[in-house]
Amino acid sequence: MNCVHRKRAVRMMQAGLTVAMLAAVAATAAADVTLVADGKSDYVIVLPAEASESEKWAAEELVAHLKQMSGATLAVQTAAEAPEKAVVLGFGDAAKALGVEADPSLGDDGFVVRTVGSRLVIAGSRVRGTLYGVYTLLEGLGVRWWYPGETFVPSQATIVLPEMNDRQVPKMEYRDMMFLENFSAAGRLWAARNKVNGMAWDDTPEKLGGRYRVSGNLVHSYNSLLDASGVKMTDAMWAQRDGKPKVRSQPCLSHPDVLAAVVKAVIAQYKADPNLEFVVVGQEDNGNFCQCEACAAIDKEQESNAGQVIRFANQVAEQVQKEIPDAKIVTAAYQWSRKPPKTLKPLDNVYITLCSIECDFAHPLAAGSNPENKAFKEDIEGWGKIARKIFIWHYVGNRDHYLMPNAEIETLVPNTKFFADNACAGIFNQGMHVGSGTDMVQLKMWLLAKAMWNPEADSRTLIEEFCNGFYGPGGAGVLKYLDAIHGVAHKQEFHNGRRVHLNAPYLYPEVLAAAETALRQAENAVAGQPVFERRVRHAHMGVWYVLAKRGPGTATWRAFENAVDVKLDLAAIADSLARVVDEWKINRICDPIDVKPWIDWAKQYAAAVNKASRLPVPPELADADASSYRLVQACQFDMYPKWWAPAEGASDGWAAHVPSAGWHTQYGLSPKEDFEPGKQYKLTVRAKADLKDGAQGEVWEFGVYPKGKTLRVTAEQLGQGQWRTFELGPWAPQEGQYFWTALKGSGAKAVSIDCLWIQEVQP
Repeated sequence: MNCVHRKRAVRMMQAGLTVAMLAAVAATAAADVTLVADGKSDYVIVLPAEASESEKWAAEELVAHLKQMSGATLAVQTAAEAPEKAVVLGFGDAAKALGVEADPSLGDDGFVVRTVGSRLVIAGSRVRGTLYGVYTLLEGLGVRWWYPGETFVPSQATIVLPEMNDRQVPKMEYRDMMFLENFSAAGRLWAARNKVNGMAWDDTPEKLGGRYRVSGNLVHSYNSLLDASGVKMTDAMWAQRDGKPKVRSQPCLSHPDVLAAVVKAVIAQYKADPNLEFVVVGQEDNGNFCQCEACAAIDKEQESNAGQVIRFANQVAEQVQKEIPDAKIVTAAYQWSRKPPKTLKPLDNVYITLCSIECDFAHPLAAGSNPENKAFKEDIEGWGKIARKIFIWHYVGNRDHYLMPNAEIETLVPNTKFFADNACAGIFNQGMHVGSGTDMVQLKMWLLAKAMWNPEADSRTLIEEFCNGFYGPGGAGVLKYLDAIHGVAHKQEFHNGRRVHLNAPYLYPEVLAAAETALRQAENAVAGQPVFERRVRHAHMGVWYVLAKRGPGTATWRAFENAVDVKLDLAAIADSLARVVDEWKINRICDPIDVKPWIDWAKQYAAAVNKASRLPVPPELADADASSYRLVQACQFDMYPKWWAPAEGASDGWAAHVPSAGWHTQYGLSPKEDFEPGKQYKLTVRAKADLKDGAQGEVWEFGVYPKGKTLRVTAEQLGQGQWRTFELGPWAPQEGQYFWTALKGSGAKAVSIDCLWIQEVQP
């Protein structure tokens, strides 16, 4: 039986604790195997005659790491029998002769590590198991692959192994994440070393174990399958919305020709790659599900839009299975289809990808302590009752502020355990896949890898291990920083989704002042140690970013200066940010935006502040008392400043350009920075327009949302290319409100926003 079919025949078993079992590998003289003594070794590494690429690489990795640790070089040989002093890799004849038999129940990723007299056997499947066993042994010896390119290998002239008899099989068969760091040779090697087997669907060398092979991205595939089928689409085959076809949105899942086309495409994919675990047959990333009579009827019957999705998936699975008996498909429970159907169940060969996009990630999902998490908890429990297998698409990171602190780290391990406890077969963690070097990314990637392999691991223990190892003497300070940021979530409920703004409660001045104090402690502790200095600077990046976004004179700056008893220097902060961006190859500030223009602004803004000894202000505020308003520049806004650019006549030389109707530019209002609850305020925006010829009527709007006000502005009020001010209010701001702006109608090509300011309205 080949490994692919064997893999499909077994069920994965729960893993034991990875590192704890081997924690004593530097044990006493009473141990059985002295692998290296005083930098020398008599041991050889024995490979099977038909060793796989990953087993050969396992031998290379073991040789290289042991040499770096101790100076000893172990020879590698192929043999049917192992000499007295041997490390036997793989289930070959040498292992069999020692009584270590091949075990199909290990699956592709499980392994055994066993001492047999003076010999050590590390064996698993030829796919990844033996390789993972070697990596686990090296971890037990103290090796840590913290982050791509950031590895710790201890110096140890003598390596003594205790008697071992360990067997590990991961509880979750699929373990994956998607950060930009993964998409490189160094990232793929890091993933293999940390036993991440999905590789973000990126084909990976067989020597690294290849990847858990799926066709599709776990959720979105309807349209790509229809395209691959070669079937010509008609209007009737697309989703019907308000009686009209919504072309290239979603297909009509009740149309027989859609079913035939998708079945054809799925069969073709299986024939092209028989090693597939499954093919994804899932909805597109929009809300335009079909509302035709047949689709609406099944949704009504099932009291969920998942009705049409599961019915279609079952039909596809039934037809494909006639030609590909071992075929399995995955379909999504995502946004409009997340609620399980009332009575309809997925067939045994139909698996579910459940997506957590609506959730709050600062509080554990298992607690269900807010409406979003409670609803998700109910849904995962519901799917668990009817689906044979569930995969999770989870979200990590803040898509609107890559550099900003995000209070999610303490939930990464508990949420992974929650998924495992609910019988999930695997997790895909969507991180910042278009931006590298994001907030605490090193810790996040490592924590996720460890938790996916062993969901029972203790979160705090892992966080402390990483911080003390990665930041060295600065670890205690970084831990205090993390405690300050995450402590708010222990005391109150708030929604911390995949898009978090600067008014988050863990970014209040008093919290950030405590964070700054802790990070300065970390910096002092690593002074003169370049490797740790560089790493602590990256941890400090998030607080520097918020300081630059808030700017001098704000409550945050005052709290900082009171806490550290040092006057802050915006130019020094901008230079520190620029240094971290360069050191860690940071390329984005948020999903669609390059970081360089914002860094350029920060440096120029700081220079202007220092030169004038005051903030740059628009002419309308030139004679106003600085304490009477809160000024926010365009480059200090929150969301989608895609068109930040220098702008002549802008108060600080820069503006955010709004070229379409979407709510591209937003700024979250903070009760600690922008207003006092219960008081009345007015909001003023300074903007100019690039109007189309003959523009008339309303062309631009802005306002406060939710439960706020909106101001609609005409072409005549804006004028052409002139900076003008527009006032909204009075209103009583509330926590959670934000400023937004967008074009209205088709009369303007774009509107540029210089800044906004908020002033209290006196009774």
